Amino acid sequence: MKNWKKLLACLLVSLMALTVFTACDASVGAPMSPKSSDANSAKALCEQFGKTYDKDLSEKAYNIANWVASTSVSCQTSKDKLYRWAHVDNVVKTYLEKKSYATAFENMGMGILGTDTFTPGFDWKPDADDPSDIIFVLPKDGTYPEAMTKAAEGKTKLGVAYVVKDGVSYAVVLFG
Repeated sequence: MKNWKKLLACLLVSLMALTVFTACDASVGAPMSPKSSDANSAKALCEQFGKTYDKDLSEKAYNIANWVASTSVSCQTSKDKLYRWAHVDNVVKTYLEKKSYATAFENMGMGILGTDTFTPGFDWKPDADDPSDIIFVLPKDGTYPEAMTKAAEGKTKLGVAYVVKDGVSYAVVLFG
């Protein structure tokens, strides 16, 4: 009987030791969060699009990333994109259609973003199921969708921040 108790104790100690080493990556399972760009990520984007880095645009991108991350219940991921639904009124829709992005995003509660001098390098579209909603589509870091390429046209600088979900970074890129 004593041998059984010793064996059981050894098994329990072994099991407890193994649990210490599981889930070592703290980013997996962590809540969705905003993340500022680092020098390497900003440099890669600047080289990809031939633009200069702009700190002010990156701070605005961080405000948008923070807004996206603050309501993770309305976010879903699929393949290499993060989708965020938002309820908007006709005023916001009008600003978006006029490409007055700073004003539209401010009206959505993303913070004070200043003048309408930037273009988002991520896609947004009306929700086909609910016309009072729009969907923001953030690309996975390292991918360059058509919306990003189109937004870069005629611009000279860029700013970037990220939304991190389940250890994967999704880019919020602004061109100015």
